[in-house]
Amino acid sequence: MKVKDLRAVTERFRNELIKHRELYAESIDRTIPDHAIRNTEKLQKQSSLLRRTVGRVRPFLDRFASSFTMALPKYGLEWDGLKSAVGLSDTAQIKGPSMDKVIEELDDVLGQLDRLDPDDDIPEDTQSPTKPGVAVDKLILGYLDQLHPQIKKGCLKLYKDGHFPQAIEEAVKAVFQYIRDKTGRTEDGAYLVDTAFSPKSPLLSFSDLSDQSKLNEQVGFMEMLKGFYKGCRSPLAHTYGKKEDAQRAFEYMVMASLFCRRIDGAKLRKHRGHVLNFESLSLPIRLSTFLRTFLSLAMVFEALRTAWDIADSLTLYP
Repeated sequence: MKVKDLRAVTERFRNELIKHRELYAESIDRTIPDHAIRNTEKLQKQSSLLRRTVGRVRPFLDRFASSFTMALPKYGLEWDGLKSAVGLSDTAQIKGPSMDKVIEELDDVLGQLDRLDPDDDIPEDTQSPTKPGVAVDKLILGYLDQLHPQIKKGCLKLYKDGHFPQAIEEAVKAVFQYIRDKTGRTEDGAYLVDTAFSPKSPLLSFSDLSDQSKLNEQVGFMEMLKGFYKGCRSPLAHTYGKKEDAQRAFEYMVMASLFCRRIDGAKLRKHRGHVLNFESLSLPIRLSTFLRTFLSLAMVFEALRTAWDIADSLTLYP
């Protein structure tokens, strides 16, 4: 239970017990003050609510209270003051002091709770230590600055301004732009991922791909990236007015940040046999590629023509 929740319950319990004590005092016979003889129905209703509260928070109260045990050594009596304070079975000589004692203990408990962080967790087991707790919004705000710079620069302001769907969409765009920046490719979506991470001929690899486990990692992240694009960006781009809450948007941004960090750790591989996607190249690179190809073909043609001339000369002059 959170400290703030226990404090609220304890405060209400204390106030209700004070009301119960006042009504009980009005209901006993002053001549023979053993049991209440008036307001019995109302007292029973109060007692029932108080006993339910005790049943719910007793372990937590026992952690902070010095003791609810009471005694009259002269008469050899000992009893549970908390139980007597909320019940109606004991005589006024037992119940009255018990209510006074419990109210004092509750004041002490409230004072101790005031010194704790309201978001700390208090275990039901009295032997377990109190656990520090942090509210979700505090945790999120504290972590935002730790996101990958590629995600932070395009998404942070959108998120802080409450534009959660836009922050998610920009996070997805940022990941795929990062892949393009690293590989020099211009495609998008699944085609870009397949081109960049295909285990047969990757431009980026997360390992040396030397065994099945490493290949599985490569394929796994490749499929995750394609799913991230298809499952996050596409629905957001084609659904007007879609709402997202702050925590879910934050979790999407963390996922995008993870992808960028894995891309940082990936190795850029230069390999032969890569199938060139001519349409994806910029115009200057297209022209350069075309000229190189043309010159290569011209050289081959010239070599063939020379070989033909030589063969022809051998035929004419045996």
